Amino acid sequence: MKRAGLFGKLARGSVPFVNLAVMLALPGLARANGIVPERPFPSAREYYPPLAADPTEPSYGARMIYPPGGARFGEITVGDYVGLTRWRLADRWNAQLNLGGGVTSRFNLSTERNSLEVTDFSFTLPLDIVLEPNNRVLRLAYWHTSSHLGDDFIGRVNPPLQKRAYDAFKGMLSYTPSDWLRVYGGGSYAFNQINLGGRGALQCGAELMSRRFWGINHLFLAQDLQSQERVAWNPSYNIRGGLKWFDARRIGAASLFVEYFTGHPYYLQFQQQRESHWGFGLRFEIGNPVS
Repeated sequence: MKRAGLFGKLARGSVPFVNLAVMLALPGLARANGIVPERPFPSAREYYPPLAADPTEPSYGARMIYPPGGARFGEITVGDYVGLTRWRLADRWNAQLNLGGGVTSRFNLSTERNSLEVTDFSFTLPLDIVLEPNNRVLRLAYWHTSSHLGDDFIGRVNPPLQKRAYDAFKGMLSYTPSDWLRVYGGGSYAFNQINLGGRGALQCGAELMSRRFWGINHLFLAQDLQSQERVAWNPSYNIRGGLKWFDARRIGAASLFVEYFTGHPYYLQFQQQRESHWGFGLRFEIGNPVS
């Protein structure tokens, strides 16, 4: 029984590395079957732009958080996606392998030391399968998140300490029928997790974009809805709107936004709580340029 348990743990622990090896081998397998890569390091935003209202998306930015009647928080995110390779599968069908990850931290600005409350680390390896020209994109990804309480929070609150993390397979279908509308939906299943409950999760959302003005700007309104089994499928909802501007070659982009969030917090350490807040902030996209 002990041997079986050991082998079981080794097998479960090796799944992310097997998944990574298989996905990195896909370009070579495609070339062997007559599918030639188009170019290395393509834009990670051309087919599947980062979800505008998802608080867990890797990005560069900062925001101020104001829960009604509660403490004032600041959040900093550092992360991005980078395209690794793209290849053509068939007429109008493309595939692209990406790499992403980031860090998100929350600080309590109502304390004297602006104490660090929590930090979540994420890593993802998405494979996008694209049907052109209608921009239907199926994203299949390995996703890892681990959450850690800040030393300042531990010293102030003295909570019971638990590592919380999960590894999941995630599938999301994104459809952009026009320049002003994008809708998406999908879910994930956590095949490995630490100190968390149910394994399933669902997610959907929509993004509206205005016409460009002054050549490099547009207004946007985005909504994101997530529901996790580990919180009894109680939904979390975020709506975000603002102004987005970018340079002519779209090498970079920036968004100035206002948002409202309600539901279970997106930090794993606090996900059993409930929270509502207003926020405003800046978000930057720096990854590979759109051709």
